[in-house]
This record gives sequence, C-alpha cells and structure tokens, in this order.
Amino acid sequence: MSSYKAHALAGIILAFPFIPSFFYLFFSVIGASIPDMDHDNNKNKVNSMFLIGIIISLLLLILKGSMISGLIIVLLAITFYYSKHRGLTHSLVGITVICLLLLFMMMGFIPVVTSLAEYAHYVMPNNLSIFLLLSLLGYFVVSRKVLTYYEILLAVCLFLAPVNIEVINWRLIFIIMFLGALSHLILDLWTPSGLAVFWPLSEREYHKHMAIIFIAIWLFLAASYVYTFGHILFTYQPALNYIF
Repeated sequence: MSSYKAHALAGIILAFPFIPSFFYLFFSVIGASIPDMDHDNNKNKVNSMFLIGIIISLLLLILKGSMISGLIIVLLAITFYYSKHRGLTHSLVGITVICLLLLFMMMGFIPVVTSLAEYAHYVMPNNLSIFLLLSLLGYFVVSRKVLTYYEILLAVCLFLAPVNIEVINWRLIFIIMFLGALSHLILDLWTPSGLAVFWPLSEREYHKHMAIIFIAIWLFLAASYVYTFGHILFTYQPALNYIF
C-alpha cells in the first residue's frame, strides 16, 4: 500500500496539466485521499464526519435552509463506514459517484455559509468561505499527519491569489477530484492484491497492466490538451470555455 504522501503527489501530478491555477491542486489532494476513507484506520474520521453531518443538517433544519450539504456528508460517512476496504471506493464507479456527491455538497456549502453569516449579521469574505469549505474537506479526508501543512498552504494560496467564488469552475473541480482519486487507484494497482476497478460490472481484479493503460490514456489526454491550448496556467480561460 502506497503512503499518503505518495498518493497526494500522484494526485497533483495527474491534475497539474489541466489546472487554471494552483488553487485547484487542493482538490486533487482531496481526491487522492478519498479511496482510503474505507480503511479501518479512518473510522474515527468517518465517525466525526457522520456527527458533523448530523449537526449541520439539524442546524440547517432549524434555520429553514437547504439540508442537502449536511445530508450528503451523512450519506458519505455511512458509505465509507460500511464499505469493504478496496471495494466500492477503489472502483471507477465508486470514485465517480463519491466525487459527484462531494461536488454537490460543496456547491451547496457556499450559499449555506453565506446564509449563516447573514443570519449573524456578518458579511462573509469570499476567500474565508472557500477556506472553510476546503478545511472541512481536508478535516474529513486528508491525513492528520499533513492536515496542518495542508491548511497553511491553503491559507497562503488564497492570500496570495484570491479566488472569486462566482468564477469557480465546478465541473473542472469534479474532474480534478476524479483525477486525484484515479491516481490513488493507479498506485494501488501496482500492489500484489490488485483492484476490481470495474466493480460492480465485474469483480475481476486487475494489476499493473491496467495501471499502465490508465497512465497511457492520461498521457495522451494531457499531451493533447497542453499541445492544443498551451500551458494551462497561462491560457486557461479560452481552453475552459472551449471544453466546458
């Protein structure tokens, strides 16, 4: 089993050719951390996730707000708790569904935070809302050994390059999270036990040959994208408009 550092680095590498700014790399780290949420070592984090989801849902119910973000957190916690290790969360279907649920949770989280701030007669700065969102995700899935560094880098990134919520590309965030999760699967495919990456369509376990196929597909897509649009960090807006 690869270390959390190796998984985080792999997620960053797979996402890098497609990012419009370094801010999006934090979502690749989130994605790379997701598959191992079904591990027994993360049961305490899953329990915290469930409790926080319940609290957020009840709070939103009292304030007559949308409970979707809180309920999704609860659903994800239940999924992680009952998933067999290297089962659902280590399949293409599983990471797709989980990344979609996280995307919907995040899209609902921003207006919820804004509404709560307005209820308290406080104008929430954009960057603070984003910091709270990514800190919450980091608390749920990022290894405790690097969580402090994750939050410090996040704060520095948002301070040096503020992000406007209105121009966040949510579809790109899904893609970046998916690539991060896919990088986790690629590394685990190199281990002797392999993965049933096409579950539930097939329970056949694949190994490093499938990892090589995934890497080849990624290299082709990344090279084509960079060749067509130039370095994404400098010319991202036309490319994103064209693709999305």
